[in-house]
Amino acid sequence: MAAVQRSPWLAPLRLALGGSGSVLVLVEGPAGLGKSRALHRLSGLPEAAAARRVLWRCGTAQERPETGGGAALLLVDDVHRAAPEEREWLRGVLERPWEGLAAVLAYRPEELGTCGLPLGVPAVSYPPALAVFRHRLRVWSVDRVRRAASEALGERATPEAVARLHACSGGVPQVVADLLGVLRAGPGSRCTAADVDAAGVPVRLAELVLSRTDALAPADRPVVWAAAVLGEPAARDELLSVAGTDPARGRAALLAALARAALSEVSQGRYGFAVPLAATAVRERVPGPVR
Repeated sequence: MAAVQRSPWLAPLRLALGGSGSVLVLVEGPAGLGKSRALHRLSGLPEAAAARRVLWRCGTAQERPETGGGAALLLVDDVHRAAPEEREWLRGVLERPWEGLAAVLAYRPEELGTCGLPLGVPAVSYPPALAVFRHRLRVWSVDRVRRAASEALGERATPEAVARLHACSGGVPQVVADLLGVLRAGPGSRCTAADVDAAGVPVRLAELVLSRTDALAPADRPVVWAAAVLGEPAARDELLSVAGTDPARGRAALLAALARAALSEVSQGRYGFAVPLAATAVRERVPGPVR
């Protein structure tokens, strides 16, 4: 919540909940960074107590709520899963906002149908009076992982275990939490880096990366398999060489893997898994002779 408290959009949002102005906050972050948790915390703002609070989760066939007029906190989760009619409804609300509307839309940018446009094309015609902000969630630092480990494991958490937790999770809060859930149940008075390795790949992470890989065309999957076998970010040419594809076919496969979020550009010109531990989940499913 500390990052939220320092955000430039928090004061306008509070003013809107007090009936002055209207505001939209776009909260974006890849899977596992805590978008739903951020919405839940915003619903607990003191200014929200006197406003109508509406929580809407896209893609669940919920009945659309009535939201017109007065101070209202509209919290919308999973916008990347919105059906066409849900996107149109949200467009209508945001293109005709009223005094007192505080809307917060959360989504995974890597799963949007149109890159950079939460509600697709054409871009929403935001009226001049609507204050619009974007808030990008970030992965946890080593210090933040250390605090989480101390809360979960107490003095059992060694510096080596914390460093390994941060490295293999990529600092993604949900992955850290899932690993700590396994480690908390472990025996012994100390938790080491070896214990973190033995915890394996969390089910949530494994199913996400495997489903994204399976969503690719069969001809595109070898580039993801190659990234998993390498186990660390690699330059395009190295990745395609390991995948055994010609440059043209390999370039198309890499673009498809990036578009489907099966792979990420982890650093400038280097491609792999945003969560390093995801490589293990994919590598275990690569047929032995291919691996």
